[in-house]
Amino acid sequence: MATIRIPEHVWASVRRHLFSTKGEHFAFLQARWTSSLGEPIFIVHDVILVPDAHINMSREGWELSTEGLLTVINTAVRSNDALIEVHNHGGTQPRFSRTDREGLREFPAYVFSSLPERPYGATVWGDSTIYAEFFLPDGRSGPVDSITVAGDRFWQLVSRDDDMEPVALTFDRQLLWFTPQGQRALGRIRVGIVGNGGTGAPLVQNLVYLGVRNFVLIDDDAADDTSMNRLVTAAAADIGTPKPILGRRLIKSVAPEASVTVIAEKVESPAALDALKGVDVLFGCVDNDGARLILNEIALAYCIPYFDLAVGIEVENGVVKVAGGRVTAVLPGGPCLHCMKQIDAEEARFFLSDTAEQTRQIARGYVRGMDVKAPSVVSLNATIAAVATNEFAIYVSGLRPVNVHSDIDILGVGRPLKAQWMTPIRADIDPACVQCTLTGVGDGTCIERYSHPST
Repeated sequence: MATIRIPEHVWASVRRHLFSTKGEHFAFLQARWTSSLGEPIFIVHDVILVPDAHINMSREGWELSTEGLLTVINTAVRSNDALIEVHNHGGTQPRFSRTDREGLREFPAYVFSSLPERPYGATVWGDSTIYAEFFLPDGRSGPVDSITVAGDRFWQLVSRDDDMEPVALTFDRQLLWFTPQGQRALGRIRVGIVGNGGTGAPLVQNLVYLGVRNFVLIDDDAADDTSMNRLVTAAAADIGTPKPILGRRLIKSVAPEASVTVIAEKVESPAALDALKGVDVLFGCVDNDGARLILNEIALAYCIPYFDLAVGIEVENGVVKVAGGRVTAVLPGGPCLHCMKQIDAEEARFFLSDTAEQTRQIARGYVRGMDVKAPSVVSLNATIAAVATNEFAIYVSGLRPVNVHSDIDILGVGRPLKAQWMTPIRADIDPACVQCTLTGVGDGTCIERYSHPST
């Protein structure tokens, strides 16, 4: 689905410019761009605020002065950006006026002549929501389905035709938390879940009951006998069924109207990488640091908030010594998984190697334990999934800042009280982090390099 992602500081700057005085005001967002499932994705990083003196108003609509137009176009040429037109109408359900439509018949074509091979966007801002459409050089156009602002809080601001529809009674007992507007926003957030097994399955369950209605499910694994102790989306007859298909079945049983994209492939497959560029929020429920490294890079490069779930049980001489997990959040302006030292480079290299190289490394004794399945218990998985769901709900509702690292220890190892502990861990950006230099580069990260020919 077509998407515009706006950093919080840019959104705040634009709103001050648009609504500081009465009347219509104008700006152009500067964005890097990519595509996902054939639809454009705009990754905004800056804005050109157009002075009122550069706007000529008439009965036919508004017109940008020659000086203003050259400033906007030349800025985009130098920065290699796509442009998104911005102006305000106010109100609760903004839409383009008849005069706006007249301008949009010609202006995108002019932009394409100066900025070839780049998408163009046009937006109208209301009191609290934004309506947008995209235009492509090949003649295609359409509504933008998702407009998000990510910072200390996550906002889904897109205006759609059902903005005024009442919220379903299903959510009556959680509206005090989310409000009707927030509940509608939850239904418009596209969530990507990579790994649909031990932690991914209860996460799917939690999110659909919470009100999420747009999912991308990615996993190349299928249900087998050893997963039936924890795969809450499966029944006894489901052995051999791909896990994302089981996730889709659960979602549709709760919400038949939900949109679910299923990709029964590895995260590094071309189809999975393409789909993930278009999600609004990303969840990683993976069991190795190779996949975790890819998801961390996607989150940074494409400015997608990312929640990473991990579970661990360590056994020594037949005795459980450690049991717990963690939930970490990679948010715009915050530390990434590398900053938090949550990616083992050796493990990542192994899992990002092709199958032949992995076999050679194991045979030669270069790595140990990489091919051993870790212990897994349904209740621990459910706990980690619930913690992640709560942090996501807090992020969307703004009840408090998101805790970027929550550590869960169900044994209380080394603690004064042997009990279940959930501890917030302080995490800061590492100024020397190489991965963080990828922030906002979009396709400049060349994420497809992780896809092997055999993938």
